[in-house]
Amino acid sequence: MLTPRQAQFAFVPLVVTLMSGVMSFAMIALQRGFGPGLISAWLRGWPVAFAVALPAAWVILPGVRALLARVTKACTQAAGSSQRLGRMG
Repeated sequence: MLTPRQAQFAFVPLVVTLMSGVMSFAMIALQRGFGPGLISAWLRGWPVAFAVALPAAWVILPGVRALLARVTKACTQAAGSSQRLGRMG
């Protein structure tokens, strides 16, 4: 089992692995079509996609977190007031 801190560090590489695999497959399939050699071309392209995506995610992620922290409003609910149906938060 992972500790919460280990899971936090594993999150980005795991998401990047899955997303780069899906995106590289989609792009190669669109470019080449579903025919012979698709899987081998995908398996050659996936490491390149991962090598670009992982450092990009590590560079971009702190900025995205900071931006979201600035535009996120804390939800404060007065004591005794009921939350209306349909409100998110």
